Amino acid sequence: MRADDILQQIHNTLEDWTISGDAMRSRPQVEAESTLRPQVWVAPLGAEPDDPNWQEVGHVTSIDIAIDPPDIDQFERDWRRVQEYFAHVRAEQARQAAIALEAFTRALTEVIKPAAEGVGRSLAQAQDAFQHLPEADGCNDCGKPPPRRDRPAWQSPYGPPQRRR
Repeated sequence: MRADDILQQIHNTLEDWTISGDAMRSRPQVEAESTLRPQVWVAPLGAEPDDPNWQEVGHVTSIDIAIDPPDIDQFERDWRRVQEYFAHVRAEQARQAAIALEAFTRALTEVIKPAAEGVGRSLAQAQDAFQHLPEADGCNDCGKPPPRRDRPAWQSPYGPPQRRR
């Protein structure tokens, strides 16, 4: 700062009646508004911010931006079309999922059915083999059921005798 600027600030402080006389405040000079002007830059469509084709448009004193209101009817028609397209896509995805699920079910049935039938035959053969064992419960062809083999023959079928006190 130059000495003249400092003296001017002191003068403005002493002569400024918006603050009290004992306040020592300074306010820098505001530049004239005529030096402030908007800067407008233009570039070809699709130019990047660091593109060297940007050019400054000179002698612009103000900028007015006018935005036309959107056509609501056209927007609603477009939105309806988008919703219909999404509904169509969802229906197509559901149809394709149903086809894939049906093919999977058919393939799984073809693979598992013979194995399940084989297991069923094996279980039936095992049941026939074990039905006529002497220990088998419910065997009506074998006559009197054999004694149980989970305790000695001399022991009562109701367990050992109670101990006397």
